[in-house]
Order: sequence, then structure tokens, then C-alpha cells
Amino acid sequence: MGKYKHEKEKLVTGKALGCCNEDCEILGIEHSHININLPALMMEKKDEDCFVFPYKGKDYYFCKEAVKKVDDQLLTYWKYGIACTAVLLNAPKLFDSRQEKALLKKVIHPDFEWDVQDAFISAFPMKSTESKGYFEAFIAFLSNRYMSDKAEYGRLTGFIISNEVNSQCVWGNAGSKPVEVYTKEYTEAVKAAFDVAREYWEYAQIYISLDHHWTEGFRPFDTNRCYGGKYVLDFVNKYAKEMGDFEWGVAYHPYPEALNYPDFYNDRIPTFYFDTRIITFKNIEVLDAYLGQEEFLYKGKKRNIVFSEQGFNARSKGFVEKQCAASYVLAYQKMKKLSEVQWMTHHAYLDNPHEFGLHLGIREVKADGSPGRKRPIYKVIRAMGTDEEQKYVEWARKFIGKQLFDELLSPEIHCENEGDAKATDFGD
Repeated sequence: MGKYKHEKEKLVTGKALGCCNEDCEILGIEHSHININLPALMMEKKDEDCFVFPYKGKDYYFCKEAVKKVDDQLLTYWKYGIACTAVLLNAPKLFDSRQEKALLKKVIHPDFEWDVQDAFISAFPMKSTESKGYFEAFIAFLSNRYMSDKAEYGRLTGFIISNEVNSQCVWGNAGSKPVEVYTKEYTEAVKAAFDVAREYWEYAQIYISLDHHWTEGFRPFDTNRCYGGKYVLDFVNKYAKEMGDFEWGVAYHPYPEALNYPDFYNDRIPTFYFDTRIITFKNIEVLDAYLGQEEFLYKGKKRNIVFSEQGFNARSKGFVEKQCAASYVLAYQKMKKLSEVQWMTHHAYLDNPHEFGLHLGIREVKADGSPGRKRPIYKVIRAMGTDEEQKYVEWARKFIGKQLFDELLSPEIHCENEGDAKATDFGD
């Protein structure tokens, strides 16, 4: 039953956003997410500035300063009644890593490609008992501190294990491996996180992380480092069943097919078949239908889904910003029709000057890093889930085109591969 007894989080609108100020309340945000990097929190060498956390007969050390940063962020959200899901990272150099060499030797995957410039994050290694112990202690510390009944340090409700692991070369690097090999170790990490988190709270949610590439990796010719998300799902499901099965969910990132262009409703690559190359918001129902197959059900129910990272790039003002706003309205309407989707965020709250030249913020960012001008999408997000929602739905429907809007709101999904359907239809 778990150490803590508080009730499961109840969401009404499903609106999520990574902002940590009064805009949470203004926009009616119900949930958020934060990145927590293992090498930023954990320490190998004990000193007077660490928390000592005993777990399974061993003491683990956590940097007080780094933990306080997490406390401050979660407590700010909790001030507005908002709980968070933590995206768990294992980045040796970025995301505030302390770069403690003795620790990195134990927690970074042994096949991590240190010499690859865009290998930003390592996979969590599971083959070494010692490395797995650090990972489990990491989960235990976070669960113990942030899933408590009193929420004295803020509230976490679950964990997303790594980031976009079907593009593991960048976001969960473990070297060159076939998808079935990489995914088996990844499933072991997901299962370990589930087992540990449920020791503390029976409703703790654990998610796998996938980008929008579905049957083809984002580097199609690098098939041992970039996988289609469909195949990651297939193997996670297979290995999870071999481990006795457990309640894992999917954190999906349905960005438009080209991140520079926000009008996903005009995407050309997505189809409404199971073998679509990518899944964006245009054909997001394919993910829901795929997970609705009997072999993916857990105790007869579909697995939880969250849309934990996606956004609409405002590459210019005026018309393009209206595209961003209309895209959010349609995406939100599509999300509401999928009962398994727990929440949907927008990435990002503010523009990030280091994010590949994209302008994904619902607000611009000032030179000092503070929130700047509100883009039209800000007003749209505020309206969703309120009495003003329908007004903006009608505006977006007119802006996008009534026929296209209506067709994409309830598309026909073909629960088969497109090639198989054509063979049936035309006798090939």
C-alpha cells in the first residue's frame, strides 16, 4: 500500500505548463513537470553539505544545495496547489551536474559515448548491482521526500524515466545497440523505478519517454542509436510482461513534423495508419489506438498517457503567432477526446535562447531572463477549461478551416499498416 496515504491527484482540465509564478494561477494550470538530474543531486564523497540517505543497507549522499533548488521549485508550484512529474535525467555535464568523477564512474552507462558532441544524457545503467543501487536510491530519496502526505517540500506524483529514449543517441545514450538490446535494459530501469516509487505511494506514476518519430528514427540510417517509438513500445511491453507486468505509461512528445513550423494541421508526413512514420498532434489518435490493442492493456485498461513536451514555434509575429494559438486550441480539443491522457503541457513557458533558435515560449523572454510579452497562445491557454473556451474553438475552427478542423478533431484511424490496407483494397 505504500508508506504515504494521500489520495490520487484529480485533474479536471488537464492543463500543464512549466511556469513557476503567478501565471500558474492566471492560466489555470493543474500540473507541471521538472527535470531532475542524478549527477546534480547525488554525491560519492560525504561532506558536511550533504544529506545522508540510508537505503537497502547502504548510505547514499545528496547535495543539500542541489536538493534545496528542487525544494524551492516544487514548493513554489505547491503554493498554487500544483504537483509535478519529474523527468529523471543522467547527464554527466549538463543540467547542473556536479561532474564528480568518482560518482560518474558509477552512474553513467559504461557504453556512453563521451566523444559524441550531442550525446547530452546517458542511459541509466542496470547491469551493475552498484549502478542500479544508485538509481534505486535516487528514486527512493525523491519518493520519500516529495511524495509525502504533508508535501512539506512540494509534491511529485510520478517519474518519466530518461528523455526521448527512441532517440537515445542524444537523450539517453548507451552507445550503438539494436533496439531490442537497448530497450531491455531501459525496461529494467522503468521497472526498478516503479517498484521503488510504489514502496512510498501506491499511486506513483511511471512513464517511458518517446519523441514523435514512430516507425522511423530521427536519424533513419543510424538504426542502432535512433529507433522508431513504435518498436520501443513493442519491446517495453514484451519485457515488462516477462518481468510480471506493471503499470507503466507513456510520456509522448507530439511536436509538429518540422519543429520550426507550428501548423501541425498542415503536416504532410503523418498518416492515420499504424505504420505512420511520425505521430504529431495531427494523428495523435494513432498512439491511443495502438495502445488500445489487447496486448498493451494492463488489467484490462489502457495505459496512461501524458503529453509531456511539445510546443508551437513562433518564428515570427503576427500570422505565425496566430497559427500557434490555433494549433493549441485544436490540440487541446483532440486531447480531451482521449480519456487516457492525464495532462498536456506546452513547451515552453518562456523562449530559451539556447534551444536551437526556436521561439517556443507562450511569452517572450526579456534580456534579464524574466517573462516578457504575452503571445496570443497565452490567452488561448487561459481560456481552455473555462466558459470562454468555446469562443476560441470557433475562432480556431474558422482560422484553420472548418472542414479541416472538424476532420482532424475526429479522424478515422486504421488499425493496420497502410501497405496491408492497400493490398486488401486493390488486390495487390
